[in-house]
Amino acid sequence: MADYVVYADLNCPFSYALYETLSSYNLLHRVEWRLVEHHHEMGSYLGSAESMAELASDVFSIRSRVPEVSISLPMNRGDSYFPTLCVIAAQLINPEQAQTFLRSMYRALWVEGKEPGNPSVIFHCLEEAGLPTEIETDELCEEILTRWQGEWEGGNFGLRTPAILASDGRKLVGLLNRESVSAFLNGEDITPTELTSGSRLQERMTIALYGGEAVAELWSVLASLRDDSNILLPQSLMALSELIMSDDRCPDLVLLHNDGQATNLIEQCRELSHLMREKQIPLAVIGEPLSDNQEAELYDAGISDYLHQSREASIIQARLNILLQLKRSHDLLARAASIDNLTQVFNRREFERTFETEWRRGQRSRLPISLILLDIDHFKAFNDSLGHLYGDQCLKQIAQAIKGCARRAQDIVSRYGGEEFCLLAPETDQAGALVLAENIQKKIAELNIRHSDNVNNGAAVTASLGIATLMPSQKGVSPRLLLEQADTALYQAKDAGRNQARCYEADAQ
Repeated sequence: MADYVVYADLNCPFSYALYETLSSYNLLHRVEWRLVEHHHEMGSYLGSAESMAELASDVFSIRSRVPEVSISLPMNRGDSYFPTLCVIAAQLINPEQAQTFLRSMYRALWVEGKEPGNPSVIFHCLEEAGLPTEIETDELCEEILTRWQGEWEGGNFGLRTPAILASDGRKLVGLLNRESVSAFLNGEDITPTELTSGSRLQERMTIALYGGEAVAELWSVLASLRDDSNILLPQSLMALSELIMSDDRCPDLVLLHNDGQATNLIEQCRELSHLMREKQIPLAVIGEPLSDNQEAELYDAGISDYLHQSREASIIQARLNILLQLKRSHDLLARAASIDNLTQVFNRREFERTFETEWRRGQRSRLPISLILLDIDHFKAFNDSLGHLYGDQCLKQIAQAIKGCARRAQDIVSRYGGEEFCLLAPETDQAGALVLAENIQKKIAELNIRHSDNVNNGAAVTASLGIATLMPSQKGVSPRLLLEQADTALYQAKDAGRNQARCYEADAQ
């Protein structure tokens, strides 16, 4: 018997992503894969805009959390009961071939967009696995599924996501990153935390489509976009507004469906365009042809394009792609404006903007945030003795050394002043920030940038670092206080002799 049991569902995108994650690490042989039904009445979701939106959001999350997993937004998810029985029957015949069959079934749905309950899909997957194409699902298969279903429902896992249960009682629920899953299978006790995107600039751009229950009419448009773009389907204007205002789920394009029912479409467009103006998000509307006057009013209200839904999907896609390209160009220009030209890390303006954002996130997550301020020791003397060209080169090398130590996507390295840098580390306590600071010191020492012989006896360039940590959710604290404490800690490090890292100590002032 395997040391680990996975309770998963064919119809669950997180189960598929977990399967692919374990497969990429060659860890499938360590788990017993037990298929259950996380939702007995999943069926086709095209009739329900709410479940369609939920699935689109799940696919978006998977692409953000485990971008190495290839996944598409399928047209529908059929009843998984019979396909699940087929997988169980295959496991009873030949476990190794059943693994191939399961992989084919998962990929048929989540990569190729085919319904797993379709007899022709099952036939093809069985054939691919070298199993009998007329497989029998008898009472034993049903008994096994009933038993597994009872185990999963009795496990109180609490989520309609995959669960891994270890023989020693540990459990892991939901989808974490590859490293966490691997660590769990190597005996560690993993506590799930909120995951952020692995990249500040997503490879796929995101379209938020709002159209209420009638959004299913636009499936032909979605079908041409869902592989190349992330699709979000907010269920209300309030939900759409929350997406626009969010930091990690903000769309690159908003597409409104004009189903002819909205009496205040122009006002909706005016409010949304005002909301999106600062982030330069294009707003498009798709629907039946309007009169010239009506269409002109929508343009006056701030939309970027009006699309006729009766046109070929390829034409609609091309026009939406133009809007997405404009948005990408704007983002690249904005990114260039946020980078310090010399050191190629973020500038102070971007630091201040990100600081506010991460502070608000810390208030919601109730997790600590740390700030490290770094000042290059005796840099003025280095500059004066060796010249500005050498000084600039020194700044570049040290900036990249700091950046190399900040491995997480959410860790932000910025040039704060002339020879001052800062590293913002969300979800990091004081001990973690101290380790990070010590790693930065080691990297700077390894650079072995030397002063001239008449400055500091030709010694290697060093840096002093000040560390401060606060809980943003704590009453009475603020971003300004964290910055002041880090600055105080930096001066404490300077006063203590430089070339060291100090954590803020109130009593040491």
